[in-house]
Amino acid sequence: MAGTRPGIRGPDPASAPRSAVRLLGPVIFLLSAVGLAYQIALMRVLSVAQWHHFAYMIISVAMLGFAVSGTAIALARGWVKGREASLFHLATTLIPLVLVGCYALSQQIGFETFELVSQPRQRWNLVALYLILALPFALVSLCIALGFLMRPQRVGKVYFQTMVGSGVGAFGAIAMLGAMGPEKIPYVLSAVSAVALLLSAYGAGPRGRLLAGIGLLGAGSVIASTGVQSIRVSSYKGLSYALQLPDARVAARAVSPLSVLTAVESSLIRETPGQLSAYPMQRLGALPGQTALYFDAGAVSPVHRFDGDFGRFAFLDYVTPALPYRLVNRPRVLVIGAGGGTEVLSALAHGARRVTAVEVEPNVFRLLGEELAEYSGKLYERSDVDPVVAEGRGFLEARPEVRYDLIQISLLDSFNASAAGVHALNESYLYTREAVELYLSRLVPGGVLTITRWLSTPPRDAIKMIATLIEAAEGVGLEPARHLVGIRSWNTATLALSRSPLSAAQVRSAREFASSRWFDLIIAPGLRPSEVNTFTVLEDPVYYEAGRALLSNDRSRFYREYPFFVRPATDDRPHYARYFRWRTLPLFRAVGAANWGGFVEWGYVALVATLVQAAAAAIVLVLLPLWLFGRPSAGEGRGRRIPVVVYFGALGLAFMFLEIAFIQKFMLLLNHPTYAVAVVLTGFLLFSGFGSLFADRRRGSAAGPLVRRAVLAIGGVSVLFLVGLPPLFEGLSRWSDGGRIAASLCLLAPLAFAMGLPFPAGLQTVSSRCRWLVPWAWGWNGAASVVGAALATLLAVHLGFRIVVLMAIALYGLAALSLPALQRTQNPVEPRNEATPA
Repeated sequence: MAGTRPGIRGPDPASAPRSAVRLLGPVIFLLSAVGLAYQIALMRVLSVAQWHHFAYMIISVAMLGFAVSGTAIALARGWVKGREASLFHLATTLIPLVLVGCYALSQQIGFETFELVSQPRQRWNLVALYLILALPFALVSLCIALGFLMRPQRVGKVYFQTMVGSGVGAFGAIAMLGAMGPEKIPYVLSAVSAVALLLSAYGAGPRGRLLAGIGLLGAGSVIASTGVQSIRVSSYKGLSYALQLPDARVAARAVSPLSVLTAVESSLIRETPGQLSAYPMQRLGALPGQTALYFDAGAVSPVHRFDGDFGRFAFLDYVTPALPYRLVNRPRVLVIGAGGGTEVLSALAHGARRVTAVEVEPNVFRLLGEELAEYSGKLYERSDVDPVVAEGRGFLEARPEVRYDLIQISLLDSFNASAAGVHALNESYLYTREAVELYLSRLVPGGVLTITRWLSTPPRDAIKMIATLIEAAEGVGLEPARHLVGIRSWNTATLALSRSPLSAAQVRSAREFASSRWFDLIIAPGLRPSEVNTFTVLEDPVYYEAGRALLSNDRSRFYREYPFFVRPATDDRPHYARYFRWRTLPLFRAVGAANWGGFVEWGYVALVATLVQAAAAAIVLVLLPLWLFGRPSAGEGRGRRIPVVVYFGALGLAFMFLEIAFIQKFMLLLNHPTYAVAVVLTGFLLFSGFGSLFADRRRGSAAGPLVRRAVLAIGGVSVLFLVGLPPLFEGLSRWSDGGRIAASLCLLAPLAFAMGLPFPAGLQTVSSRCRWLVPWAWGWNGAASVVGAALATLLAVHLGFRIVVLMAIALYGLAALSLPALQRTQNPVEPRNEATPA
């Protein structure tokens, strides 16, 4: 770095081993791939160990590591100058060790989401988890930042190698997740980073080769002493409960990029789709044996022992999901989320002509056809069952010509998790208002859509579903009061929405079914107050009253005044299980006293905790040290930091906002969060890399016009996406998986290319004028990205992804406006002969 503190001189950068400089590109490429693949692997690890929303924490953790590395270089710039290559080699030496060491250590921390509020130690566990997992990313980022210093005239090229490597890492992570459990991937990545270490050590001299050998020996020792550390699953997840049963054993396990599927056998396992209070067991027989399928150790779907005798499944007529079979006769049924086959068996037992079973996890059908074939009676190989590996909504969008008599979605979330609210941030496009409108369009005249949800206390889930069905029915021109019927038990609610007005005979049949099975009606044509709240008696008939309010002209007032957020989810705000409202928290605490925590959606709490923690870490570890101790020395110039803060901070927030928003948007096309994360990250990083290479080759031209054109392109394409993606996705939904992935990458290419221009253009400007500010730029960009991941998600929950995209455009505009001040950041006293050679 040009210029040092008085009296401090390091070796001349020109004396660094030329071989280390020559191999810089391949090493940075490999380390960037490792860093991104490690990030995706940790997302999957925490999805199994805790829940899906911790993916946002990992993004924030990775960005924290990047920010800290820039801060460290900025604070130690006098010492770092001239030692860039040596430090680069030292960092690559440590990476294989910390990849496995930090992962293994993280599995020893007893963190529990549910105890964040009640147990202060859990907050420290979260902090420890955050800092431990950030260390590998900090070392990878340190190598990249040092690469910028070793190639001060080719910043764009180094950035290109970083971004392309990261894109390849995202793609590689998905390939690995299809072949092995996520807990094994850190060990594979340690081996890949060892290759980078050997490349870095080539030509570094005996000392460098010795250091590399010590690093490889250390990583091998950790692996030998700890082995492959299994994922520590939260004690609150269903799999943890099941494995505590006296005779429980794991019968099978399968992994895919989508989930870790675990089959548990026990004579004590009995999972039913809701209450069975009226079931005459002595007359109709006990329930058949079951094996439980756990998805990511949480949501459970039972596999029933089946020998072809449907008489053993009479109990499936005594649960609320059996309601639609009183409304349609011998239907053609589509079951979305078929899982272990409960609803498929129910449909066949109720006389369905044919059942199409749609399941997004491909290993379900394989397990039931192989390891569990004898147990399940090869249910999915029957001639009257059509198994389809697909996401339900995507399946229907791809087949506009197909119609069904009954579309059924039942209990896709585990009961304990749903009740605790950990799914508050799960983006589910199955339950949005637009999705319900799609389902209605795929029904025959007289066809029925039925959705069953676990009931939550206080009431909110079923009320939100009633609101969703009502608004969707109105959206397609139906009069919901004549088309909707719903019943509840003590723990489930089933709502049936008919495409045609319900006949008197259908309503009578629904009433008789509810009465004979001891279920309570909550909504139906002509329903009277005297008919509700008769079997499972609540203090107030809250579901009936909510239904009346939602069908009235005073719906908006009900939305405003109800303690929970029960407006329907939309494709712009697809967080169906988000009910929490900050303004009602004092009421909950006053009413619920010590038990108020049960009213809170814990996924939302975890996100807020992540945001607060990310902001605190960014301030303490990055911003304050830079501001207080990163001042320039005599001869380095003064007063040049504000433009760097504004420009690179705005870029960090804007990039993360667009990344998070379009990951969500592309879920509609790619049909699963894991695929969307991998494809969107690959597209953004790969084509941003090409944008940075373009900026590098044009580094002789003025940065201002280049950045302004890039910002205009980003704004234009982003707005075009907001308007044009939904209808475009509808057409692309008919393509194969490979075709949709290719189409996604092509769509992302122009936006990502433009997004790759401002950062290297600005960094090259800083590097050529005042190199001591390069780590500042890297650190502030990373700090903004740390906060941006969680902040983007929180804003999307409250305002929608459309607003997040518009805010990103505004932030890019702010960066463009601050560029002229950045260009005036120059060091008139910096000796030209101290620049590191290209």
